Amino acid sequence: MKARLKIIASCLAAASVISAPVFATVSRQEVQDLSEQATKLKKTVATLQNHVDSLERQVNQTSQKISHSGGKTKLSNNMSGKQLVQLIHEEKEFLPFDLDVPGQAFVSSGPYVGVPFQFAGNDLVVNSPSVNRDVQLLNIRKSIMEQLKMMGGEITQEPYHSHILLSGLVEGAAEYFNPGGSPSTTDINLSSVSLDTFVLGPSPWILGFVELNYNDVPPVGDVFGGTSNYRISDSRVFVNMAFVTFGNFTQSPFYGTFGQYYVPFGVYSSVMVSSPLTKILTRTKARSILLGFMQQDPKSAFYGSVYVFRGDSHAASVAKVNNGGLNLGYKFKGNFVKGKFGAGVIGNIADSGGMQTAGNFQNAEQLVHRVPGYDLNTLLSIGDHLDLIGEFVMASTSFNPTNMSYNGNGAKPWAFDLEAAYSIDLFETKPSSLGIGYSQSHEALALGLPLNRISVVVNTSWWRNTLQSLEFRRDHQYAASDTASGGGGAVTPAASGKIDRAVTAQFDYYF
Repeated sequence: MKARLKIIASCLAAASVISAPVFATVSRQEVQDLSEQATKLKKTVATLQNHVDSLERQVNQTSQKISHSGGKTKLSNNMSGKQLVQLIHEEKEFLPFDLDVPGQAFVSSGPYVGVPFQFAGNDLVVNSPSVNRDVQLLNIRKSIMEQLKMMGGEITQEPYHSHILLSGLVEGAAEYFNPGGSPSTTDINLSSVSLDTFVLGPSPWILGFVELNYNDVPPVGDVFGGTSNYRISDSRVFVNMAFVTFGNFTQSPFYGTFGQYYVPFGVYSSVMVSSPLTKILTRTKARSILLGFMQQDPKSAFYGSVYVFRGDSHAASVAKVNNGGLNLGYKFKGNFVKGKFGAGVIGNIADSGGMQTAGNFQNAEQLVHRVPGYDLNTLLSIGDHLDLIGEFVMASTSFNPTNMSYNGNGAKPWAFDLEAAYSIDLFETKPSSLGIGYSQSHEALALGLPLNRISVVVNTSWWRNTLQSLEFRRDHQYAASDTASGGGGAVTPAASGKIDRAVTAQFDYYF
């Protein structure tokens, strides 16, 4: 037995001696492989660290530039590049979309859209009309792309995903009103609220726009026939404008638009708080199709558009596509004078907002005949401080007396608006202006317009994205001997022949 155990022990010892080199060879090979992998991993980590360090330096340099230039940023000036990189990685985990996947919509906010003022002269604040909003948006997109290109960005056209720009307005007003021959009244009101959505893309040739507004009229005066005087109970949100535009001003001057918007008949620019008489008389909102062009020469350019829509009023037995118009103009920019001249024609002014909401006129859409209208408008900036605004609108023929009358005959209304404004910078940094205006109407008693109006206004922008205005208005009503009717209903002026006076303070906040 002992002999057998010795033999077995001797065999095992021999086997271990023979196998030792084999195990040693395998261990050295594994160690060599692991060493090579570790070397590669170190190189990868070093490369990534270099990228992170480079990003940290860029962020720190940008932060220092912003700090030195006095700019404002939402990021903390004390945030290091490494902290920002860490923040980006953390935030990316919680975003509702993947930044690396195309086809996503990116949302930003700012007063890019719907800001109803433009700068003329020396930062003069001029109310920009709702007309030609599609052209304004095409110009905004062109400006965005040009700025990206100047900044050296790789994006020279819109990427495959859409961008959504949100903006809006909250407007409050306090008013003192003294109607001639009647007790004076006062009011504080949330006069306007809007939320605008501007969608760019996904193609560089298409954009969309939606504007939501709210109704501040008491339900008893609402177009839906409310009976309550409790105006807070209304506050109805509605779609004011919604349209789609095809065009790209970086490549072509032509564009097309369909949807609900104010058709380009008239411009209605104003520095006043109160709406011009021209705007009340003929501004028209419709669901329309439009084709237009806008030359892109910044010094001298022609523009124009043609549009069609189905009006609410009609001379035929049934409503159909029966209205439309043509708009032409020329804009220029010289060393001392810049501005534009425009003219337009529309097939029927009875579809204007002022006529559709005035008295009983809105209930008489069946017309004996249509009444076309004409418009002439201009906006001039002279030097750095003086701006002139002028517009004239009129009916080309008289209404049939059964549809709209004045002193027993068919009314042929017209109106004009003339304004001048001088701009200054209060305290060297606050763009402000002093404006004066005169408006007059003719045979427009049925629409509730005054015979003439004199206005004075002071505008200033004390804080960024805000506008403060104080307006003094004097309205002279039609004479007590004048009579008018619209849609078969007699119109009795509230204070015929008297003078109405109003003082309005208004605050606009844009976001």
